[in-house]
Amino acid sequence: MGFWSKAWRAVKSVVRQIVKVVVTIVHNIIPNVLDLLLGFLKWPEKHMRIHIFVLKDPDTGKPLVSSSDLTPAIEYAKRVFKDKFNVKLHKYSKEWVEMLTDNPPVSALEPSCGGALYGQEFGEAGEYFANHTAGWNGIPISLTYPITVFIVKDVKDTRGCSLGPLTDWIVLDVSGVSIESNMAHELGHACNLWHSSTKSNLMYHPDDRGDGSKWFQRNLLRSCRHVNYY
Repeated sequence: MGFWSKAWRAVKSVVRQIVKVVVTIVHNIIPNVLDLLLGFLKWPEKHMRIHIFVLKDPDTGKPLVSSSDLTPAIEYAKRVFKDKFNVKLHKYSKEWVEMLTDNPPVSALEPSCGGALYGQEFGEAGEYFANHTAGWNGIPISLTYPITVFIVKDVKDTRGCSLGPLTDWIVLDVSGVSIESNMAHELGHACNLWHSSTKSNLMYHPDDRGDGSKWFQRNLLRSCRHVNYY
């Protein structure tokens, strides 16, 4: 790929980031400020939409996992978000899970995490994820701000990753799908939550985490732009 193509890809990523910053600030100030202060009350019920895309394995031509493989993680996330935060999870489209049929770039199949993943946002992987993110087409086309879960082949050095509250997508790899709490954990990162040192907490980093939450986590998650009254 030539220099100008790479530069244009980076420019589009910068624009996406600016739009997300503006949307996040406006959304948190106007409709969600009460939850930022009183979210620990968990009232009234709020809603969050998610959509799951399974990438294709270019070696086999088949999806990396099946829809049924994701059922435990979906049901776990639905239960925990409702019980701990009074947030009801909905599918964004007709089905929870959709199989992608195009050939993903290697950088999207095997993304990094943390700062390295943020760097990939400006490259081929970021463009691929942006082109498939639910509720966006350069700008938001849905005021529900759904979160897209991409099932990839391998997330380097971990099982899943999120870029935090400014992101609209998270990644889980094939091994991460088998840990039913992983998707709920990464959704928490996308909704303002950071890691907890308490083993019983949903945001505990190792896989043997619990499903608990603290009062301030309820404030932060319920005030996220992905969580709405409608």
